[in-house]
Amino acid sequence: MTPSSQAHFKKVFFLLALLLVISSMCFGQIKIIYETDMETDCDDAGALAMLHALQDNGEVDLLAVMHNTSDDFSVGYIDAVNTYYGHPDLPIGSYKKDDTYSRDIAILLKCCTDYTQQIVKDIRFVHDVDTRKDVPDAVDLYKEILQQQPDSSVVIVSVGYLLNLKNLIKDDWGLQLVRKKVKELIIIGRTWFPKDTMLPLSMNLGGQQINHTAGMASMEVFEHWPTPIHVAGNFITKPYHRGKELINTPENNPVREAYRIYRERYGDWDHHLADLETVYYAIYRDQKAEYFSLGTAGTPKIGLHSEPNGIRYFYNLWDTSEDSHHVYWLTKEDKFSEISERIGELMVQTPKQ
Repeated sequence: MTPSSQAHFKKVFFLLALLLVISSMCFGQIKIIYETDMETDCDDAGALAMLHALQDNGEVDLLAVMHNTSDDFSVGYIDAVNTYYGHPDLPIGSYKKDDTYSRDIAILLKCCTDYTQQIVKDIRFVHDVDTRKDVPDAVDLYKEILQQQPDSSVVIVSVGYLLNLKNLIKDDWGLQLVRKKVKELIIIGRTWFPKDTMLPLSMNLGGQQINHTAGMASMEVFEHWPTPIHVAGNFITKPYHRGKELINTPENNPVREAYRIYRERYGDWDHHLADLETVYYAIYRDQKAEYFSLGTAGTPKIGLHSEPNGIRYFYNLWDTSEDSHHVYWLTKEDKFSEISERIGELMVQTPKQ
């Protein structure tokens, strides 16, 4: 072989090797659509930061962020986070009706902080989306994105209300696309146990909404969603909360600002990891199967209970009387520290520009 042919062979070999690495990286990425009620609690923002870091690391292909309450400025805040992380054109979809707000229940629980509008109107945080009028309806965006994806490839991670998802499966074409394109739906919410015990529905599933709009949507999704649903059985507890790491990030980091505004009343920045742990499970449950216990026998159900005094409330239970393809997961307590540490690293990872 002549020197020139040897050089040509090496070049071809290098290009083939490079293509193999790139293709393996793309194959290994998990396609994620993130559903969030980003409005009051700051852990939604931390989870989005985590997803951007995982995308920078080549572990996630973040297809879109869908917002699922009636808050007008949340999509602007989401765009500010996306822009900070170098993804200003990441698609955002919104819930268009004016009937469901996280702050309704947050006010009752005395934990309401309207950080989205404050940050959207602060010139330190760059964005070109302000309110819901600037982004498409979430169902329309779902249909546009899902039809472009390989079959059974998309994981939807929902850490808020299920209003968009209910509307998606009530749309005939949307339901067909979910059946064909969605691998699984991963939902945060009230704790689910392997026993038939009624528990009041959590804020994330809308059980305490006065008008019951979100609770009814959750009921419909759990009854009619056509692919496997994974629901959380427990969450990392204190002392493994995270957030203080954000203090040392730049002041134009909108995630840092959300934690500062939300946590200033408590005197510290560490916050629960419910949304972030849900993202961690979605990404690592196959790679780190030993970190989780899975319950596969039974099915998750949401119902509406009426008391003799006329009070009605939504509840959830893990029904063991019938089986399904749905799953609940329990994070093993001896893994809390390790998972919490990794989440903290991802929250403050410097964006790739």
